[in-house]
Amino acid sequence: MQSATKILVLSGTREGVEVIQRLQEKQVDVIASVAVDARTHVAFTAPIHFGGFATQTDFADFLSKNEITHVLDASHPNDTKISVQTQKWCRAVEVKFLNITRSGWHAKAGDKWHTVAREADVVHVITDPSRVFLATGRMRLSEFSNLDHCYLYCRQIDVAPDAFPFSNGEYVLGHPPFSVEDEMALFERLKIDWLVLRNAGGERSMSKLIAARHLGLPVAMIDRPAAVSPSVETVDQALEWLKAC
Repeated sequence: MQSATKILVLSGTREGVEVIQRLQEKQVDVIASVAVDARTHVAFTAPIHFGGFATQTDFADFLSKNEITHVLDASHPNDTKISVQTQKWCRAVEVKFLNITRSGWHAKAGDKWHTVAREADVVHVITDPSRVFLATGRMRLSEFSNLDHCYLYCRQIDVAPDAFPFSNGEYVLGHPPFSVEDEMALFERLKIDWLVLRNAGGERSMSKLIAARHLGLPVAMIDRPAAVSPSVETVDQALEWLKAC
């Protein structure tokens, strides 16, 4: 890692938070880029850029103005549109790029997974009227408009700024972490028939999957696209990559 290194981290995951913290411990200049809706949930001591970048010119101007030498993409593993775009834009201005994507989940004995390619395909596996828990976040709700034969629940950390977008659903408030017992009790209280989530991977989010396994609930698992190259799975590997640059 060169002495003049300055890093932009696209931080949409826990790995993003961790790599920023560890870079700061090493006295490396770093800027965090986060979505606007993450404003109240991420407490960085690093400078923060909110809202992403609308165009390639905006991105290039930001890198130039801030003298960015490396970009670490720790955005959500299912949102590869951001990764593909960032990789392309970095190549155009000759700034080094690395994607950090944790390994995904794999079904185990007792799991009842039904894997689909995208949110709009969930309707093909949840064909009967059902009570569905969407563990995909508020920003993805529009993708499930075709589940009009179901009643939908979506968990929020804070009160949502807008009403639930469909008449056949509601928000559920909850603050992580959630234990397996917490998730089982919630699913039983809401009489959930299906769990829907994206294959984000990671240990901390597995409690809902384990709860579904214990309760015998079917899971509509939205598969993740292949990671953008070059890519590593851990923060340690990312720091080793930076050291070699």
